[in-house]
Amino acid sequence: MKILLINTYDQRGGAARATWRLFEGLKTTGNEVYLLVQERQSKDPMVLLAPGVLNPFRPYIDFALPLLQTRRRIIFSTSMIPDNIISEIDRINPDVVHLNWIAGGFIKIESLARIGRPVIWTLHDMWGFTGGCHYTENCTRYMQECGKCPVLHSSGENDLSRRVFQRKSKAYAQIANLTVTTPSEWLAQQVRESPLLGNRNVVVVPNGLDTEKFTSSGKEEARRRLNLDKAKKIILFGAIRATETPLKGFALLVQALKLLNREDYQLVVFGSSSAKNTDVSGLDIRFTGHVASHETLIDLYSAADVVAVPSMQEVFGQSASEAMACSTPVVAFDCTGLRDIVVHLETGYLAEPFRPEDLAAGIEWVLADEPRRVSLGLNARKRVLEKFDYKVVAEKMTRIYREAMNGTNL
Repeated sequence: MKILLINTYDQRGGAARATWRLFEGLKTTGNEVYLLVQERQSKDPMVLLAPGVLNPFRPYIDFALPLLQTRRRIIFSTSMIPDNIISEIDRINPDVVHLNWIAGGFIKIESLARIGRPVIWTLHDMWGFTGGCHYTENCTRYMQECGKCPVLHSSGENDLSRRVFQRKSKAYAQIANLTVTTPSEWLAQQVRESPLLGNRNVVVVPNGLDTEKFTSSGKEEARRRLNLDKAKKIILFGAIRATETPLKGFALLVQALKLLNREDYQLVVFGSSSAKNTDVSGLDIRFTGHVASHETLIDLYSAADVVAVPSMQEVFGQSASEAMACSTPVVAFDCTGLRDIVVHLETGYLAEPFRPEDLAAGIEWVLADEPRRVSLGLNARKRVLEKFDYKVVAEKMTRIYREAMNGTNL
C-alpha cells in the first residue's frame, strides 16, 4: 500500500509532531509511506516538499486575510490561495491520501474535492468544521453556518466566516470517500455534532509517540544536566507559546500555586521565556524558553515530580502523553482531549474545570506521598505503552486505510 501523509510542516508545531510520529510508525508496517509538506526541515528522503515559490509566504498570506478585518493577529484560516496540490498528488500516485493539519495557506478548500482517492483526514484542531477559526472556545455559531463571528468582531450574518463555511460545505459534498479521525473522543463528538462533517465516519485514533525514545532519563541525572535544584519539588508546565496562549491555562496554574504557597515547590516552564502579562510574584519559577531537542524535553519530563497541563481546550494533549511516557504523573482539568490520556487517581489527577483550588489540590495530592507519586508514574508509563505507542497507533491507522480502500468505512 502506498500512503501519502500531508501536513503543512514536517517539524514545526504540535500537529507536525503528531504527523511525524505517525509517519515514523507507519514505516514499521511495511508500507510505502511519503509525507508531503509546504515547509521541510528534515532530510528524510520520503519527505517531499510541495513545489512553489510562494511556499514561504503562504502562511503569512493566509493568516493576514482576516487581519484586514480584525486589525490583530488571530488564528483564522480562509484557505483560499491557489495551489498545485492535485498535480503533485497525481504525480506521487498514492493508494490513500491522509490529510492532517493543512492550514497556513497550504491547500485551498476547493482542492479537497479533486483528490480523487480515498481520503483520511485527521483533525488536529477544530478548523475542519468551522468557518475559519481553529478553536471555537465557547462559540457554537459553526452549528448554524457561522456568521457574526466573534473572532472576527463581526456583526454581519454573511461575513468571512459564513463564506468560508459555505465553501467547505460545497467542497466536502463532492468528496465521495472520506473518513475523519480525531485524537480524542471529545473532538470526535464535536465532529459528529457538526453540520459540515457530522455525516461522515468518525474514528478516534490517539496521537502516538516513540516509547523507546520517550522514557525516563533518570530524575537525578536529568536535574544535574538541567542544573535544577535537587531539593525542590518540581512542577513542569510547557507548550508552544506556553504563557502567551490563554487556552493553555498558565494563569490558572499560577493561581493554584499561589494558593499552595510552598517554598519547596519550583515551577519550571518551557516554551516561553517570560510570564508575559501574568503576575508570578512570590513564586519560585524558572523559564527555559524554546526547547530545541528531544533529549532536553525528555530530561525536563524526567526531572519533574509532576507535570501540570491546565489547558481549557485541548484536542489531545501531547505534553501529557509525553510526560506519562517518562513515568511522570500528570495533573490536568477533567475536560476535552486530556480525559482520554490521564486516568484520575491512577496516572495522575483530573481537577474540576476550571477551578484553581482543585488544580492545587491535585498537585498537592500527587506530591504529598512519594511512594504514591512513583506508583502513579509507573501506571502512566504502562498506559502509554498500551494505548499510545506509535507502532500500536500505526497498526490501527493501517486498518483504517484498508477499510477506506475497500469502501467499507464510507
